[in-house]
Amino acid sequence: MNKNEPTEVEKQFWDACNNLGIHEIHQKYIRHYLAPLRDKSPATHLHSLQVALLAQTIGNFLYHEEKPLLLAGVLHDLGKCKTPSHILEKTESWNDEDQAAVQEHVMDGYRMIRGQFDVSVEILLWHHRFQESGYPDHLPPFLHAYRETTQLLIREYGRIIALADVYDALHRVNAKFGKKEALSGEEIRKKMFQLNLDRTKLIRALYEKGILGHAD
Repeated sequence: MNKNEPTEVEKQFWDACNNLGIHEIHQKYIRHYLAPLRDKSPATHLHSLQVALLAQTIGNFLYHEEKPLLLAGVLHDLGKCKTPSHILEKTESWNDEDQAAVQEHVMDGYRMIRGQFDVSVEILLWHHRFQESGYPDHLPPFLHAYRETTQLLIREYGRIIALADVYDALHRVNAKFGKKEALSGEEIRKKMFQLNLDRTKLIRALYEKGILGHAD
């Protein structure tokens, strides 16, 4: 297949953009931002698309607005286009130096799209804050004078992105969990509960609905 021909996941993502009424100009900007990530790390680019689609689906299940979840999901790892390639491609466990370099991707992504997709950038700041030893340690102030309800939604949407991010990442083959092979569907399910103790009811509901586990 021609490398410039869109994959099935890419088609699903752009169809979702059209279905949600995301303006063509904004879609053009998204393509512009994603191009360096796709060139540098096709796996990270694919991951971003899959996280976006899953976050949108979870948002629909929870009766949340889907558009900000789709956009924040696809842009959440954009800063990794500045992460050294040898780290992104690593399938062994990261050392402390690698981990410190990877953690920069959150603020790198924030700086790249701040001023263009401000709500998305506010949301992506949160996608690693909920894990053990979450980061970044300190968040920049809100870019706008949002109402308190909007501030709470930004945090909650960040939590949904984090959930989708972890689920998709658990399907990668690496040595993070002690063996360099793909986890089984049941192992992924157990990890989802272990790593998201504050969302166990939601995870159970997502599995029961078939939103999680359908491709395992």
